[in-house]
Amino acid sequence: MLRIALLALALLGLAAAQGTVAGPQVNLEFWTISLQPFFTDYVNGMVAAYARAHPDVRVRWVDVQFAAVEQKLLAALAGGLAPDVVNLNTEMVLRMAEQGLLVDMDAAVPPAARQRYFQGLWNSLRYRGRTYGLPWYVAPNILAYNAGLYRRAGLDPLQPPATEEQVIAHARTIKDRTGVYGFMPNVDGIRLLHRFQEHGLPILSADGKRAVFNSPAHVAYLARYVQLFRQDYFPEDTLRRGYLGATERYSAGQLGILATGPQFLLRVKQDNPEVYAQTLVAPYPRGRGNVIHLPTMAIAVPRASRQQQAAVAFGLFVTNDENQLAFSRLTVILPSTRAAAAHPFFKQGGATAEERARVVAAAELPYARDLTVVVPQAADLYRVFREAIESAFFGKMSPKEALDWAVRQWTARL
Repeated sequence: MLRIALLALALLGLAAAQGTVAGPQVNLEFWTISLQPFFTDYVNGMVAAYARAHPDVRVRWVDVQFAAVEQKLLAALAGGLAPDVVNLNTEMVLRMAEQGLLVDMDAAVPPAARQRYFQGLWNSLRYRGRTYGLPWYVAPNILAYNAGLYRRAGLDPLQPPATEEQVIAHARTIKDRTGVYGFMPNVDGIRLLHRFQEHGLPILSADGKRAVFNSPAHVAYLARYVQLFRQDYFPEDTLRRGYLGATERYSAGQLGILATGPQFLLRVKQDNPEVYAQTLVAPYPRGRGNVIHLPTMAIAVPRASRQQQAAVAFGLFVTNDENQLAFSRLTVILPSTRAAAAHPFFKQGGATAEERARVVAAAELPYARDLTVVVPQAADLYRVFREAIESAFFGKMSPKEALDWAVRQWTARL
């Protein structure tokens, strides 16, 4: 009887040990930015699908508000409680990479897997020649324009502007003939840094130690818009409120052309169905640099993760073709992978403005890159640049004086 009892205890111990082995061996914490509640089902479904394919991995999902994510991540890293996989934008990725906090994806991701992303988007996440994030979802700019205002101005709504020069010409005509502002160009604050690069104009020297955005070409570009502003061809809130102000003015029927991400069309649809019904879309004009600024959301893995290999594998799953395509079907975003973007879903138009915008934006992806300028003391340098640009627009300095001053300030800090 004693032998039988001991044997039974031994078998129970073996069963318990086998149960432990069969259970999850890897626990990952996955942070996203502001995806709840609208995409809760999508993310939960993706996590569940990964668990079915990888029964040894358990993923805990945490959603964080955009304004808090960077500070919360730094606090978690300092406290030894870092997430394993985290959603960041390009600027955050490069800032974290500068501090040596993220896994090098060029080393962690096989070449075949790297090839599936658009090269420009993969390169957007580079710091000193290495990539520190996986491109996730993106939203290229498109042109939305009010066909009713076009007709009032004597312009053909079926002939949208194809170049920046034509955008300016159409905006002038709309203002001159209707009294309504034609556009609110993306030249406020640091967005002018993106515009410079879209026109092939550099921001920093090759070694990153000097600012170089005060060449005659840079000055001429800024001077053009300063002149348009002083001639009242775009409103003052362009410089104060940027995208938000432009979207509100367009929604109110008080703007002819809106350069925006296609997701903002949903805001127009909600705020003013009549203006939305008059909205047509066209490609965002490419400048001489043949590149379009495209804010990119990415997936990164902190070096503090104890499960780096499993975390990278999960990040590749989140950003694979199938999951990106499924996400794009739910809202007006676009994928960062070539195969997903080539799907017929992105080639078929539709009755709505956002459906047409999806087709237009997808065609822009080969030319897209996140042009965020990441520099040490970025907050201070951005503040200097904004002050310089506003000084030029409001007549406190000439465009040349403003850019010369900003370059001196940047170079002293770099």
